[in-house]
Order: sequence, then structure tokens, then C-alpha cells
Amino acid sequence: MAARSIVVLAICTGGVSTPASARDLGGAGAPAPLVFEEESFQRGLNYLIGTPFAQFGAGVALIDLNNDGHLDAVVLGATNGLVGVYQNTGTGNFINRSFSTGIAPINASGVSAADYNGDGLLDLFVGGWLTGNRMLRNNGNFTFTDVTAAAGLTLVAPTISSTWSDYNGDGWLDLYVSTRTATNNNHERNRFYRNNGDGTFTDVAAALGVDCEADPSLLAAFFDFDNDGLDDLYVGTDKGSGNFYKNRLFRNTGGAFVEITDQANAAAYIDCMGFAIGDLDYDGFFDVYMTNLPIGNKLYMNDGAGAFVDQTAAAGMGAFAQSWGTVFADFDDDTRLDTYVCVANGPNQLFQGVPAWPMTNVAAEANAALTGTSYALAVGDVDGDHRLDMLVGETSGRVKLLVNRTESESSSVRFRVVGQGPNTFAVGARLDIEAGGIWQARQIYAGSNYKATNEFTVHVGLGASTQADRVIVRWPGTGDTRELTNVPANHQWTLYPPERLGDANGDGRYRRDDLFALLQAITGPGVAIQPGQERFDMDGDFDIDFSDLTLLIGRLPDGVAVPKLP
Repeated sequence: MAARSIVVLAICTGGVSTPASARDLGGAGAPAPLVFEEESFQRGLNYLIGTPFAQFGAGVALIDLNNDGHLDAVVLGATNGLVGVYQNTGTGNFINRSFSTGIAPINASGVSAADYNGDGLLDLFVGGWLTGNRMLRNNGNFTFTDVTAAAGLTLVAPTISSTWSDYNGDGWLDLYVSTRTATNNNHERNRFYRNNGDGTFTDVAAALGVDCEADPSLLAAFFDFDNDGLDDLYVGTDKGSGNFYKNRLFRNTGGAFVEITDQANAAAYIDCMGFAIGDLDYDGFFDVYMTNLPIGNKLYMNDGAGAFVDQTAAAGMGAFAQSWGTVFADFDDDTRLDTYVCVANGPNQLFQGVPAWPMTNVAAEANAALTGTSYALAVGDVDGDHRLDMLVGETSGRVKLLVNRTESESSSVRFRVVGQGPNTFAVGARLDIEAGGIWQARQIYAGSNYKATNEFTVHVGLGASTQADRVIVRWPGTGDTRELTNVPANHQWTLYPPERLGDANGDGRYRRDDLFALLQAITGPGVAIQPGQERFDMDGDFDIDFSDLTLLIGRLPDGVAVPKLP
């Protein structure tokens, strides 16, 4: 908790705004015109989505399945039940691996990805629509093993979405599954599967009071609502427009949950069909955008004092179309989050972040207004050009890949956070990034989108800044933190937890070999490191000098002879 206070203090002293002044967001200058090109077919994504209207669409994911640093694609919804798996060649082009994955066809709903067994590979959870769900263990070679029965995840339900978090801080990722209870006379409630750490799960939803009873849930997301270092749970409920059902917010009290929906003004009373989660106003607290029927979407700004404030009208983000999946992302790297919205019977909408509200829909000008019916989308940099692209699950046709062609003078920085213990992708980690006097907050999610999973790498637009002046990272579970300074822009950096620093070969031991490796990596004071040298930056100032050497020597066990230094 003390480490968390450091982060909040850093934000509050950065001169940022609060929800009360959210109509004037400031940021880093005027936005550049957003431009996208649909390039699915020419890049090898020739997957035909059928008409999965009964289950309200099928999911997509942009994730690195073989740890080569490039985003692969997973697509659901084919008429024959084929799960589409596409390998990125490293150029943003894809090879179809779908027919050799070992995944049996399924009438699929959503997909989420997480390393459930701590082996360093992202596994897939595929929700079945009124058929059995699937837990698919990643073998690392674009093949998967169905471990559903052994894991205890054999639910047959109107499954919609799934999301992951280490809610109890034991290092193992736990799985929340949303079901549209009472559909087709199937009354299975939401499940919350605690990871037992041995490849099996135990449902604790009812025991923890988070099964949402008879509510027809469409999705859920874990995020730290109150900045206490614990992931809270927000559940989006269908059929709330009649003021009977409502969204529900559960506060994590440290391995248990307390519902705070009403006191947090989180009920919404909408047909909630999508979440976008992010800090729109630079105050360090996460806001939520929710999709709905044509009566209008909702933007709930977090006031930092334990409640949401409806700012939809001020932001101009009502949308007023039957909306589904949505996401916040900084597509032009100007520090302000943009918002993409999938729409039934299109066109899709794109609200560009601007210095002062209201925002406007620029999807048509940006060539992103897909006119079919879209349900789910995932975001990530598929071609390594430091611009965020989108994979959109448009039904009755080929999946769409919207490649970001925005020409912007703004900079960006990307972070791959190395996890601790079995949470190898650091799900739940928080980053606070300061550049040019503006603080931005990010959290690593696994399945917060409607039926979809974004890349796990954290992408941050920096505007005109050529570096991130400060970055504060907090790891989930342990609460360990690191502070980094002078982080060069336009690179992707690997951020190691404290116990991994200086360990050249990652074997968990410190030897003379680690010392010699650091000596070879020394850049000198003020000379920035290059990607690949992050492990030796012991003090986080993005150079490698004798200060780092001294810190590593302090980690060597007694009795290890230190070579004579120049």
C-alpha cells in the first residue's frame, strides 16, 4: 500500500486535471487526422465470419502466441466452427495455421488469452454458445491441447465473455466467465474460477458473492477502480434499459469482494454491451465508456473519491446506435485516448480525443466506418511501426484488419512488462507515465474488451516529447515498484521486476558472469541504452554506468571474487 501511495503522489504533483475540469482535457496540441486502411486479405487474414447473431457476435484477439515479439491473430465465428489462428511473419503479414492447431470446431462466442499455468505462453479460453467452453493450453508451436475437463471448466451455458485477474494475490491468474443467464432456458450463472496453481480451477463465484444471480451478463472487466492496488470487478448486464437489471461493481477488499454499485453510481441501467477502460482526463483514475442501445452509450468518469460521474453529454459520446465492442486507444499518439465503437448494421464510430470536449465522430474521414455489423474488436501494433491497428470481427464476411496509416509528428513509447511468478505477462500491472508535464495511467488487462483480447504490450503516446521523463511501474500481487527516468521515445522497452535486474541469463542466480555481462554493456553516464540492455539498468535511469555496477556487486553472494575494475 505504501508503494501505491508513491504513485498517487506522483500523479497529484504533476499538475493534472480532475473530472470537474474534464471538458478541457489539454494534452499535447492539435490532433492529427486519423487514417486507416482495411488490409485483411492482402495481409493473409482470409477468415470468413458467418452470422453468429444468436450469441451476439464472436471474438477476436491480437496476441503473441509464440513469443517472437510479433502479434498473431485469433478469430472466431466461422460457419463450420473453425477457430482461426494466424501467425505473424514479423512484417504484419500472416500465415494461416488454423487447420493444424488441434483445436476442434466449436460454436464459439468470446475468446480471452492468459498464461494460466505460468509456463510463459498465452493460453486461450474460448467460450461456447450453449455448448461446452474450452480451455486450450498453448504448446508453443501453434498447436493447443484441450485441457478443459482436467481444469474443471466444463460449463455448458450461454457464455459471452471472459476476463482474468489475480484477485487474491497468490500469483496465479483467475478466470471470470460471463453468461447471459436464462437464455434458451439455460439458467447457469456467471462463474468465477479460482486458479488452484496445479492446472485446476474451483468456482468461487457464489461464495464470493459475484455470480450476479439471475442477471443476463454480457461481459466483465477487472481494473483498479479506487487505486488501492487491487483489481476490482465491473460486470456489464444486458436488459438494464428497463430499470430492472443493472451493471454491478464489486470492490476487491483483498481476496474478497463487496458490492459498491449504488454508492459508486455504477448501476448505469443500460443494455451494456461493451467496456472501454482508461484514464481520459489524466487524473490517475480509470474511467469507463459503456455501449448501449440507440438510446445512447454512457461515459462514466471516475471522480477519484469513490464514484462515477456521467459525462456522456459533455464528451459528445452518446453514439446513439446499437453499439457493441469498444476500446480506448491513442491512435495518433497525441496523449489523448481515442474511442472506437462497433455498431450493429454500421457504420462503426470513432471519437478522436481532442483538447476540449465535445468529441466528434471521425470514422468516415478516417476510413474506419465499417458499414456491416461488428461486435468485437482487438487493438495492437501488428506491423511494428509504433501505430495501433485494429482487428474487427465484422459478421457475414471477411474479418477486417484496419491498419493505422495516421501521419503524426507525435512520439510514442511501448513497454513489455515482465511478470513475477506464474503471472508471466504481468496482468494487473499499472504504469504511470509522465512526459512534458502530462501524466498518463495504464493497466495491463486480459479480456476487458467485449469477447476480445488486446495486445499485452503497453502503448503510450507522448505527443511532442522525445522521451518519457518518468515511468512508475507497480507489479500486481507483490506491490513491487520501480521508477524509471529519461526513457527514450519510439522504442519498445522490456521492464523487468526488481528481482530480475542484473541476472544476465535469467537463471535466478547472481554470479561473476552476470558482472562481466554488465561490464560489456556499460554505456557511460547519460548515454541511453538500447533495447535488449534493460536488464542491466539497475537504477532505472536508462544508462548503464558504475552506479549500476555497484548495485549489481551488492547482489553477488558472499565469497564471489569481484574482478579488479578500471
